[in-house]
Order: sequence, then structure tokens, then C-alpha cells
Amino acid sequence: MRKKMRSARRPRQFFLLVVDIGVLLLALFLALVVRHRGVPSEQLLWSLAASFLPSWLIWIVSFYTADLYNIEREFDDLPFLGRLFGSVAVGGLFSALMFYLDNKAINPKTILALYSGFLFALMWLWRFSYARFSRRYLPKRATAFVGVDDTVAELVAAIENGDHLGYEAAAFLDEKGSAPAALKGRTVRNRESFLEAVEQRGVSLVVVADEGALSEKTRRALMDLIERPVRFLRLPDFYEHYLRKIPVGTINDLWFLENIDLTGKARYRILKRGADIALSLILLAVCLAPSILIALAIVLSSRGPVVFMQDRLGRAARRFRIMKFRTMRVAGNTFAPTEERDPRVTAVGSFLRRFRLDEIPQMVNILVGEMSFIGPRPERPELVQELERAIPYYRQRLLVKPGITGWDQVSGEYHSPSVEDTYKKLQYDLYYIKNMSILLDVSIFFKTIMTMLGRKGR
Repeated sequence: MRKKMRSARRPRQFFLLVVDIGVLLLALFLALVVRHRGVPSEQLLWSLAASFLPSWLIWIVSFYTADLYNIEREFDDLPFLGRLFGSVAVGGLFSALMFYLDNKAINPKTILALYSGFLFALMWLWRFSYARFSRRYLPKRATAFVGVDDTVAELVAAIENGDHLGYEAAAFLDEKGSAPAALKGRTVRNRESFLEAVEQRGVSLVVVADEGALSEKTRRALMDLIERPVRFLRLPDFYEHYLRKIPVGTINDLWFLENIDLTGKARYRILKRGADIALSLILLAVCLAPSILIALAIVLSSRGPVVFMQDRLGRAARRFRIMKFRTMRVAGNTFAPTEERDPRVTAVGSFLRRFRLDEIPQMVNILVGEMSFIGPRPERPELVQELERAIPYYRQRLLVKPGITGWDQVSGEYHSPSVEDTYKKLQYDLYYIKNMSILLDVSIFFKTIMTMLGRKGR
């Protein structure tokens, strides 16, 4: 059974980027038409385009930061309109600043204002049209599931509650008759009925939940599909492809041996370590003055040390002392894991947590190599011992250095320290460990910015 599955996201994201670049140029053309009350000369257009090129990079980064290339998000609702307005405003302000600081460049105040207006209108029109067209007219890939369990039910719910990659749950074979309640009545136990549904629905992808549990007759029936344009995929691989996390309950030791290759990422680790050192030094220098003000606010707001230190486990289960600005009261504090809206958090601490300012001292942990900017959240040793008894493969998250932010932290969900939520966190952590790359780290960086600006603190 083939294991790899090509991402359906990147082609769509690349398409969005290419059209966005065209929109950037079209907005400039329309701004010149209005400004000069006529069609501009080709020389003028390309001359201004060259001057605007650096600002276009700013706008693209602003769009990315605002989640405009996240195809899981809607492009035709009010939240999108707000994100688009904010990204155009930020891009416009930075572009105005860039033109102002560059004395040799033109200073197109009127054109820039017109340009920003046209850019907002054109971007909204194009993304709105794309969302409506893709939802209504793009064909769905009919998908069948062999074996039905809770993981399959989770996938089907995600597909049917707002599919963004073009899949449709078309048929289910449940030989054991143990389908979850959500899928009862939609499954068949008869192989012939399943193959008939595959034929009638034009199924082109078959997802197998547990190939080891298939009967010999079912195996032979599936082999007959090889002659048709049908692709087969293991459930963990499709789950990872679609939800971008790992289904911990469906993997085994062999999965780790097949998928986790840390030695093959030596160059990536060198680049990441170099970036960690450089960024931590820069941020320590930049944050020196704000840190003094933060320390003063902590001292005036509550009794206790300015910096909170606690044992955590790092890569290969090595202990280290994590450093943070103290955000909680010391009196009566049992130092149990923090809950959402924890009453122990001070007013100053709540502000620091909201904007991640409490983590400034962790630049020292990063500088000395105990942590990285991006990685799984570091946990207390006693909590790790408790959780690894309750959750399979929990200790495998210690294969890499912990980070200030990570794939779980930008997932859009709040995860408490409970066993149930930790299980969900582990799914994201294992996805990150398997797919570590500079591109993924950059994506997490920008998503972290959105998390800081748009959501409440921990």
C-alpha cells in the first residue's frame, strides 16, 4: 500500500499567491488610471511597479500573517473581511513608512492611498468569487473507508462540516459491525454491497483503517480494484494529510521507525540552531528596556520574585530550569498546572501572557541550547511521568527540543493539562516532529503572531 500522499494544500496556496500578485499589479494600474485620468504609459506602469516591488513583499507577508493563505479558513465571510482589511492597512502603513524613509524613491501619497483602496476591493472580490466557485463547482474526490472506528468518524465529521480539500465520504465497509453511532446506518458489512457503492459513486480513494484485521475475502475484493483508477491509503496517512495531526490511537512502533528520521534532518537542525542563537541575542538586546518596566510592574503588583523558575524536561528527557516573568501570585499557590482563566494569574500577568511577554527570559534558555523558539511545549518531569502512563507514545515528544511556540499552540484550540487535552496536543506534536522543516517553522512563526494578536492568553 503506497504510503505517501501529495499535499492538496500547496497547489491551491500557490494558485492563490499567483493570482494575488496579479491583483497587486492590477490595483496599481487602476490607481494610476484614476490619478492621471487616463491609461498610463507602459513605461510609467513598470517604473512604478519596480518602486512598489518591496512594498508588495510586505503586503504578501501581511496577507500570510492574516491567514489569507490558510485554505481551511473561509474567504467569503465577515471574519475574512476583517482580516483582509487589517492586512491591507498594515501593508499600507509599512509601505508608506518605506517610501518615507527612502529619500531616493518616489513618495506617491495619493497613488498609495488609491492603491490601498483598490487592493482591498479587488482582493475581496477575487477571494469571494474563488470561495463561492470552489465550493459550488469544483469536483469532490469520492472516498471510501474500509474499517470504521472513532478516528474514521472524526475524519468524516471534519469532511462534512466544511471540507476544504475537495473530499467526499462516499462508502463504508464495516465487517465487524462496530461502527460508532455517528456512522450507524451508513455502513455495509457485505463486500459485494461495498464494491457496488464504490462503482456507483465513482470512488477514487480507498482509506484502510486496519489492514491487519481484514479478512482474506476482503483483501481479494480490494485487489480487484487495482485495475480501476483507485488509490489506496492507510488511515493514519490520510488522517495526517487531512487534519495535519497524527492519530495516536492508530499508530504503532513500526510507524515511528518508518516516519521519524532525525538523522536525515541534520542540516535543518544546524540552520535552526543558528537562527535560535541569532534571534535570541537580538531579542535579548531589544527587550532589555521593556524587561526593566515589566520587572517593575511585577514588583509593584504582587509579592514574589520577578522571574519564575521551574524544572522542565527537554530533549532526551534532560532536566533544565525554565525561566519566565512571574505571572501568578505566590501566596497560596500550589503550582498546579495553569487552567484557563486561572484566578492565580495577576492582572499584570494576564497582560504578559496575552502577548507572550512573560516568555522573554526564555531567550536565555534558547541561547544556551536548552530550548528552541519552535517545538513542543516543555512539561514538568512529574507531569511527564504521569502522562506517559496514561497516553501511548507521550515520551516520544522528547525527541526534539521544546519550544516557546509550536504546532499545537497555533492549532486554534485551547488545550488544558488534562489527559484528554494532552492526547490532542500529542497529535500535533508528533505531526511537527515528523514534518519538521524551515517552511513549517516559518508557518508556525506567522501563525503565532496571529494567535498573539487575535486570541486570549494562556
